[in-house]
Amino acid sequence: MAGPLVVFLHRAAWEDRYQAVTLAVTAAAFGEQVTVALFFEALRLWVDGRFDEGAPPSAAEARVTPLAEALEEARRELGLRVVACDTAVRLAGLDPDQVLGRLDAIDTLPSLWRAARAGRALTF
Repeated sequence: MAGPLVVFLHRAAWEDRYQAVTLAVTAAAFGEQVTVALFFEALRLWVDGRFDEGAPPSAAEARVTPLAEALEEARRELGLRVVACDTAVRLAGLDPDQVLGRLDAIDTLPSLWRAARAGRALTF
């Protein structure tokens, strides 16, 4: 195993969320330790329960699993973690206590950076 994978997801476009989620879930399915770190609008969408918002009609036609559902299953079955940076939570105007109900943890950026440095990082 090459070390942990940290997926930094900050873009709001559904396509970016799709790519980040599918790569993260695939890596977790192959036994990798995966953390998805949410920032900005991606974080707001996740916390608000709107993570699948903006999916094109072709996603349903292609039978794409809803992104939130894929992440929740990977969290439950594969140990994938969904986190946010403490500063990102504050910048998004979110209540940390409320956010923790939707996230596995609120981490510091240095801890996410150390994890990425010990393994790999993808940014979307």
